[in-house]
Amino acid sequence: MIRTFYVILVGMACLLPVSGVQAQDQDPQFSMFMLNPVYYNPAAVGSEGVARFQLVHRTQYLGYQGTFDEGGAPNTQLFSFNMPLNQIRSGVGLYAVNERFGPQGFQRVQLAYAVRLPIKKGTLSIGAEGGLHNWSINYDRLRPNEPGDPLIANGRVNQTRPDLGAGIAYQTETYNVGFSMKHLTQPDYELGSEANGNSLYRTAYLTAGYRYAWNDLIDILPAALYKFNTNGTYSSLEVNVMGMYDKRHWVGLGYRQGDAFTLTGGVSLLRNNALRFGYAFDFVVGNQGAKSPTSHELLLSYSLPEPRSGRKPIIRTPRFRY
Repeated sequence: MIRTFYVILVGMACLLPVSGVQAQDQDPQFSMFMLNPVYYNPAAVGSEGVARFQLVHRTQYLGYQGTFDEGGAPNTQLFSFNMPLNQIRSGVGLYAVNERFGPQGFQRVQLAYAVRLPIKKGTLSIGAEGGLHNWSINYDRLRPNEPGDPLIANGRVNQTRPDLGAGIAYQTETYNVGFSMKHLTQPDYELGSEANGNSLYRTAYLTAGYRYAWNDLIDILPAALYKFNTNGTYSSLEVNVMGMYDKRHWVGLGYRQGDAFTLTGGVSLLRNNALRFGYAFDFVVGNQGAKSPTSHELLLSYSLPEPRSGRKPIIRTPRFRY
């Protein structure tokens, strides 16, 4: 099975454009992407076999000072919940994101549903998500070269649009792969006037993860995430390798193409590892002249007790369960 993971990882790398990373991603990024499957793919809802609440806070480029006013670097919060519906071989979930990026603000709420079909030694999941995406700009924080420009509004302008996504995933006891796409309808935002048109481009995510049992106490968990906009303005590859001890303690090293090296760590507590704490530290190595050198991310989650049933449970993804 490990050959399968390596083939997927090499395939992802081959998809990268020669020019490397371009522009800025329109969606938030998370260093602990391997522990946030519901955000990246609606097909992941219900994959653990238990109901899980999760909260993530990310401060990117901590200490960044803009040319004027305070801050300006991304600051993101993510809440997610998902649970299985074993009786009908499916799962449901939701996530809510709040991000502030300079004078701009983004809020999104998505509901997700996935059908889970046992195939051979694994489970094939097909999911969809739908909700609302709000985009706001505080024009009072802008400093135009020409004061009184009629194309620049006053105060804060908000617009909310429907937003849809879909995904597919396959998982076994040792590996998982997935593909998803957000902003299928590419919602448009005028944000003050028709001349200030902006769109959310379709963004695709390819994910892969593997679990290698070194011995009875130690597991090695490599993972990869490749994301790109379908209009060709952005692409990025992220990789991470975690070492898990006794299914409770983990540390990991990762790299985000053109941006940063990452160090992650965490612990699971209580019975069945119900309570999880995680932390990620990014050391920025790309374009240091325009960024502060570090980013920080905190994760807290709790899973409800697993429901008892006389039926054999659906196969879970070990990576997310620990």
